[in-house]
Amino acid sequence: MWRRTGLWLSLALLAAACSGTDGVDSSATPPTSAVSSTPAPVSTMASTTSEPDDGSGRGNEGFTRFAGPPESLGIGDNYFPDLGNPGYDVNHYTLDLVFEPAATRLGGVVTIEATALQALTTFNLDFTGLTIDSVAVDGSEAAFELIEEDVVISPQTPIAQDEEFTIDVEYGGQPRSTGSGAVPFGIGWTTVNGQNYVVAEPDGAHSWFPSNDHPLDKATYTFRINVPDGVTAAASGTFVEQITDVGRSIWVWEMRSPMTTYLATVVIGDFDIVEDPAASLDAGVAIRHVLPAGTTVADWPGLERQGEMIAYLAELFGPYPFETYGIAIVEGFGAALENQTLSLFDRNLAESFFFEDVLIHELAHQWFGDSVSLGQWSDIWLNEGFASYAEWLWIEREQGRATLETGIAVERDQFDEAGFNAPGVPPSFDLFNRAVYRVGAMTLHALRLTVGDDAFFDILKAYAARFANGSAVTADFVALAEEISAMELDDLFDAWLIEQPVPQFPPGE
Repeated sequence: MWRRTGLWLSLALLAAACSGTDGVDSSATPPTSAVSSTPAPVSTMASTTSEPDDGSGRGNEGFTRFAGPPESLGIGDNYFPDLGNPGYDVNHYTLDLVFEPAATRLGGVVTIEATALQALTTFNLDFTGLTIDSVAVDGSEAAFELIEEDVVISPQTPIAQDEEFTIDVEYGGQPRSTGSGAVPFGIGWTTVNGQNYVVAEPDGAHSWFPSNDHPLDKATYTFRINVPDGVTAAASGTFVEQITDVGRSIWVWEMRSPMTTYLATVVIGDFDIVEDPAASLDAGVAIRHVLPAGTTVADWPGLERQGEMIAYLAELFGPYPFETYGIAIVEGFGAALENQTLSLFDRNLAESFFFEDVLIHELAHQWFGDSVSLGQWSDIWLNEGFASYAEWLWIEREQGRATLETGIAVERDQFDEAGFNAPGVPPSFDLFNRAVYRVGAMTLHALRLTVGDDAFFDILKAYAARFANGSAVTADFVALAEEISAMELDDLFDAWLIEQPVPQFPPGE
């Protein structure tokens, strides 16, 4: 995600690097953290290490998950204790949606194919905001009860451990954005000027479809979106077909790689789906965008470089992890979000002079945040620090290493003076604060200076490959960095992620 506060900070700091003026208010009061005042060093943080992805699309198998009873409200996240559910693993979501734009009315059925991780007499789905009409398990009607933001389901027949089963939930209502304790703006389904889209990070997915709403449970998806003729309906993944029937169209999209719930999106309204053959050739990946109707790639300067950017990041991080990529440009968002294969951009960002910075940031998330997802939301620096460092790598490519080093040094000094929380312990109520992005990126630069370029980029490629289609926590990344560099790095990561003030950069090789 690219938030406006972080954006303007980075611009001010960039100006400071050129002019010598301050870009951060050094008198700012640091926010009070909602987490422990004595955080554990990274060497003792719990690991959710998985087996390397075998190409089966089930890279999240083997993760340490909450071991409580299946009726527990929460999968065990330390910042979102009620989010997600233990007891089962979702394999696939099929969302059969009917949307009426004139009434902003959503209805349909979500079909969830899952595997029981233990014997189940009841189990939960995360859900809030809309009305459930019926629930069936393996084709038989099931009793259900709404408790807080969970649907507690009681199938007619108990489900045995390792058994595969199917849940069908018919639901509907008027979708709208919902609040989150982690960000100061609404998330979920958004309707602005006839455009409809979903922004769900971190905990808004279950406001528009019943789900196991935590990054530890990733699944593949089918979207079937039924809308009136003349309305475009796009979704995460690859376009399959458009089925027309008596004034209606069903747009079918498939996400064939595992995806966490908050990265699933739909975009509905007056849009064109625009392919970019030249960028696709550069990237070796099909690139398609969802643009305001009547516009083309040429109308959004910088967008034509998307294929070049993919090719560059693939050199640094390894192959692009999905079948396709592109962005959707919408109104009223005020930020950007790395929805898997279809990043969402506010129109004002797409028209700004820093559009390329945001493009590279959200693109980098496809590796770090989307393919390799979080095991715990407290480790958000693994997403935002990596994407922010990709911005710096693009600056290095375009302007040289000396420009990069100068800019980073200025930012380090100003963040040290500002007194933000360390990026490894972000406040739960301000999860996407500036230090998570920028000091998180500085942590990676300190690692690069310590281990050298060859080892550093080997670490990034190995991290992207080993945890592809799965999830990881900070301890996983630290262990991998130590393995590849043959160095003891706990002190470095503790200093940058946990302690304050911001450390000085090491001298490098």
